[in-house]
Amino acid sequence: MTLNQLIRRAATVYPDAHILAYWNERHECAIDNPAGGDGLAGFIAWELYETFDPDADDETQITTAVGAMQRAADCLTDVAQALSKLSVERLAA
Repeated sequence: MTLNQLIRRAATVYPDAHILAYWNERHECAIDNPAGGDGLAGFIAWELYETFDPDADDETQITTAVGAMQRAADCLTDVAQALSKLSVERLAA
């Protein structure tokens, strides 16, 4: 599996395939794109790029990518819950 294949797969489910705005397919690398307008899409591109091991087999690459995205999702959930609690705490005060 190539990194381009992994990125393209992620882009198929991301709104407007915006992950590709942070990807250089020719060089198979994430790019900074100040005009991209979607930090989460940029994060996904960079996280997949940074955790990809070209010497690993397909199953390991997929497992690593899933793990990276799951850890990120868990962090986002924790932040959302903390902000939600803040809202409830402010209403109770």
